[in-house]
Amino acid sequence: MLILATWPLWWGGSAFPAIPLIGGVALPLIVDRLLVGTLLSACAITATGIGDRRWNLAARITALVAAAILVLSDQHRLQAWHWLFMLGLGASFFRPAQGLQLQRAILASVYVCSALSRISAIAHQGMSAAIVDQLLRMLGIDSRVFGVGKLEILCHGFNAGELIVGLMLIYPKTRRYGILSAVALHGTLLIALGPFGLRHHSAVLLWNLCFVCLIPVVFAGPTAVAESERSRERWAYHAAKLFVWLFPLSGLIGVADNWPSWQLYSTRPEIWTLRINDADRNHLPKSLQPHVSEAAPLDHWVTVRMDRWSLAETESPIYPEDRFQCDVVCHVINELPDDAEFRIEISEPFPWSWWRRRYRTIESRGELDTERERFVFH
Repeated sequence: MLILATWPLWWGGSAFPAIPLIGGVALPLIVDRLLVGTLLSACAITATGIGDRRWNLAARITALVAAAILVLSDQHRLQAWHWLFMLGLGASFFRPAQGLQLQRAILASVYVCSALSRISAIAHQGMSAAIVDQLLRMLGIDSRVFGVGKLEILCHGFNAGELIVGLMLIYPKTRRYGILSAVALHGTLLIALGPFGLRHHSAVLLWNLCFVCLIPVVFAGPTAVAESERSRERWAYHAAKLFVWLFPLSGLIGVADNWPSWQLYSTRPEIWTLRINDADRNHLPKSLQPHVSEAAPLDHWVTVRMDRWSLAETESPIYPEDRFQCDVVCHVINELPDDAEFRIEISEPFPWSWWRRRYRTIESRGELDTERERFVFH
């Protein structure tokens, strides 16, 4: 359903650049589309349970391979929900009891890491602020009545509440309360983000609806898992469980990418803002020109809204990674004349204290090339 909701991203052919995760892995469009069809077919076989166990296992392996290759072909597809899907498939290859525990760890890490990524000195900003303000409006309360201080407390409380939900899901004694709290949390988000609220994209609503269904099913039932007698299986299970937690936590210090680190509704991810001379806007791709701001009075700089371009062309938010944004900016600048002026304003978190930010500017192609070379994947 989420692939269908973001169909242009998967079917390809849009004006928004498709940027491989590793250079040289770009696939012909026909091969890309065949992989999408293969992935959807494998998902249907897995979900319906057609055939025997071997047939189902082959379908899950096929789905995982196709999902990974599609990301290698275009890293924009590494949406948070697609990563969750890949992790869930990986967990299914373990024994059922172990796979269930891994799935629980995966889902709990979403809440914990998402909440940690929204730690900041100023909480009343970004999506946390938008959600709190919207909920207050729906209750008939003007957020300005509260004042900045109280709104800050509400936003901190919202973030802390999500962290508590994740922690309650981890511990067996509090799991039942965690289940109820998680369902209430996503129900509240569906109200705030839905058609009577902020009117977010259908994919966002599907993501939250998915958790409303997943959490009670995955966390109900046994609370412990029996250790495997085979040392190889035991080590593989513990290694997988460490990965489920350490990989997303490493995103807080800039190791893993932001979305696979569950930095959802977070202000932590890097932001690249491209500004060009107003006289050069006609050199941009036609599909991008409607997403260029108007110049301020007595100013010749205009802002190229790459985030809106992404939504218009792929039905998906732009992948919030500096590496990806850098390549998109390079793609846009290459459309401009060689002597065109531009300015790239970068806002990024400090490596370890991710709640603090630093700002810098790039103003030449040489600086941009140097910046691009620092990324491992490009």
